[in-house]
Amino acid sequence: MNKEKRYSLKEIERRLADDDLPFSGLSELGSARFVFLRPSFCCATAIHASSRIRDKLYPKLKISPEDRLREEDPGTEKFLESFPIQVIAADSRYEYDINREESRAIYDIAWGVEVWEESPNETEKKISLAKHAEFHRLMDIIARYLIRLKGYGIIFDYHSFNYRRTPGEPDTKPDINIGTGPVNRGRFGDKIDNFISHLKDITVNGRHLRVAENEIFSGGYLSRRLSSGYYDNILVLAIEFKKIYTDEWTGEIFGPVLEELVEKFNRAVDEFFIR
Repeated sequence: MNKEKRYSLKEIERRLADDDLPFSGLSELGSARFVFLRPSFCCATAIHASSRIRDKLYPKLKISPEDRLREEDPGTEKFLESFPIQVIAADSRYEYDINREESRAIYDIAWGVEVWEESPNETEKKISLAKHAEFHRLMDIIARYLIRLKGYGIIFDYHSFNYRRTPGEPDTKPDINIGTGPVNRGRFGDKIDNFISHLKDITVNGRHLRVAENEIFSGGYLSRRLSSGYYDNILVLAIEFKKIYTDEWTGEIFGPVLEELVEKFNRAVDEFFIR
């Protein structure tokens, strides 16, 4: 099997500046797997889709693979496959969480569960945090590229969430939540409203989906950071899907349900944003 080619951030930036597409591979430190198919002002990310923990840290974990999987977002990478620009975080959020600032990126306790039997030492933390920083620098490069093409860019930030923390818990949460808390609604409000309006027509597996804005999540560090840095020019949509396409306790993915959700959601993306 051929190894994926690794690219430095300078190489990625140069190729984008030269419109030298398509290309794909891994970032130099391995924080991101990316695909650049063609020029676009739209990009999609799945920053919690991976379960990978680097080998030297794995023996130090206390949290079980099952508990890790419960708070990871398996399946969200499927939403990226039709996008011209795709970025998937290559590591688990339990090594470092891209959606938290650097000082909070490495968990001690997550959702009430101890993560480490033996905490990473300072050298190990520096390696993880270097990857955290690399990912965000890559997103800066991409944001500037999106803006150059059309004056603004749209980043779809895909996540999933658990909706039954305890057995028998009532199901009251929306099926799709669009987080827009940090973004410039003065500039992008019409796009957001039209998009959400269209999503409200989606039916999956015979179920009409309820869509909300900022009801359970308004956007994490990735959204806040990009919106702060490119407030007038980047729209980040932090999209949270209820885990209706998976058993949130076992991680089993219901393939036909996920396929239908991906197809119908991305149809709405195409209609409103014309990738």
